[in-house]
Amino acid sequence: MITNSELKYIKKLGRKKYRNLHSHFIVEGEKVFKDFFESNIQIFKSYSTKKVKGQKNIIVTDNCMKKMTFLKNPSNVLGIFSTPKEKITPINKKVLVLDDVSDPGNLGSIIRLCDWFGFKNIICSKKTVDCYNPKVVQSSMGSLARVNVFYEDLKCYLSKVSIPVYGTFLQGESMNKVKFPNEFVLIFGNESNGISKSISKLVNRKITIPKKSKSLVDSLNITSATAIIMNEISTQLFKS
Repeated sequence: MITNSELKYIKKLGRKKYRNLHSHFIVEGEKVFKDFFESNIQIFKSYSTKKVKGQKNIIVTDNCMKKMTFLKNPSNVLGIFSTPKEKITPINKKVLVLDDVSDPGNLGSIIRLCDWFGFKNIICSKKTVDCYNPKVVQSSMGSLARVNVFYEDLKCYLSKVSIPVYGTFLQGESMNKVKFPNEFVLIFGNESNGISKSISKLVNRKITIPKKSKSLVDSLNITSATAIIMNEISTQLFKS
């Protein structure tokens, strides 16, 4: 059984204000829950519509799960996890930097891409969407349990960096002509406005994805661009 106060608490965690206040966030879906459950991230409480071996879930009805969920179609399990303690932000390590990325689905997909291509750390601007937003957690498909996400003042952070800083722009040097080192910073900007002027001044090299057709498409969405550039980087570093 679940009490009304528990239900209200779960719904409150849909808001960043309460996630920060209580240091808790929501995880839904069997696959995503399993990734977090098997990680080092501490579980606070979990609910399920069925018994699962090895898990001490509180059993609830399907109707109750519908009241709890943040998904359009409720899953069989919902967990409340404790926000991991802050780690030391890596300096002069291979990192992806996000300058005011606002869409939860985009951030979640980017986290998953980082997991796929071996980027262990993401540095986000203060205005980038919260990585513990339920939509981010869900779209990361469990990768948030393995990728470190930090929130920093980007100007301050980049001023401490002594490795190459690459920024993604519509106009820039073809990524295919760039020899990426083992350690570097790669910046992606806001979905609509790109990298802000103040941050672009701290970029060493502007890179772009070359268009190999006469298509009238003038840009790619951020997740597609991230996947293409990370694949190029991965190919280069694997060869080397």
